[in-house]
Amino acid sequence: MASDLWTPAGSAHLGVAPVGNNAETGGKVVAHTVIVKVKDRFGVEHKQRLKILADETTSPSEVEEMMGNAAENFVAEVRAKYTKRRPTAEERKEIGRALNEFNKYAKKRIQSTNQKIYY
Repeated sequence: MASDLWTPAGSAHLGVAPVGNNAETGGKVVAHTVIVKVKDRFGVEHKQRLKILADETTSPSEVEEMMGNAAENFVAEVRAKYTKRRPTAEERKEIGRALNEFNKYAKKRIQSTNQKIYY
């Protein structure tokens, strides 16, 4: 059943694993594992492992639909979350210098009696 399932674009079905039993029906519950790879608008690839739970009464088309919905949600999350590009190496050095300077003056403020550097 697992190899016949449709998977969303950019994803791969990794397999099926038993999880437990359904308390209501007494049937077995399995987890379909799918890995989804999406590139954000800056070309950085993000991976997410999704687990889709299904029992014996769940049809393959329902499992495929759940996989599609989960992958679609992940793609939407990546597109919404990663709207800024990563800083370059030079920008990271500049940020580090600014943080070091802030920490240096913070230590001076702590050592002063009135929490001020300049009088």
